[in-house]
Amino acid sequence: MLPPQGSLLVANPVHNNRDHLNSVVLITESTANSVMGLVLNRWDGLDLQKLFRQNGKDWNWPTPVYRGGDVNPTALVMLHTNEWYSSNTMQVNNNLSISSDNLMLEKLDMDNTPHWYKLFIGCVGWETPEIVRELQRPKSPWLVLEKPTLKTIQSTENSQWRRSIDELSQNTFSNYL
Repeated sequence: MLPPQGSLLVANPVHNNRDHLNSVVLITESTANSVMGLVLNRWDGLDLQKLFRQNGKDWNWPTPVYRGGDVNPTALVMLHTNEWYSSNTMQVNNNLSISSDNLMLEKLDMDNTPHWYKLFIGCVGWETPEIVRELQRPKSPWLVLEKPTLKTIQSTENSQWRRSIDELSQNTFSNYL
């Protein structure tokens, strides 16, 4: 089973190991060759002001930057609502898109922002057979939430895993009632 684009991989509470501890991953791309995503709830104090200062540039607003994963760790990616776009924007689902380009930063600097957005450095990725094997294991490290609510995706990093587990539970029980 290939996780669909726009779904969440949620660290399985039964098998919530150190590598995935309370992780929530939004699948941004799902193809026959690879699956890519963003870890939504890993923030360790990184800020866009700090990143810009390190590169000799100015950024006037404190803006948290989340660690989307270890793949391409210098790439800045913005997850945002669909009403906004930049020169390199890809739709994830009916509500969300991702952008990654210099125009995105220029627009943000001019206060041309989406209704909601979150910035990330890096992403996660799997070759398709690898993630399929992980999901088919008897004690898979991941649970798949195929159609997460926007409220769950937009929740804070501290509550996102719990909200995802609650949403998975509600979906499971609604299938039996």
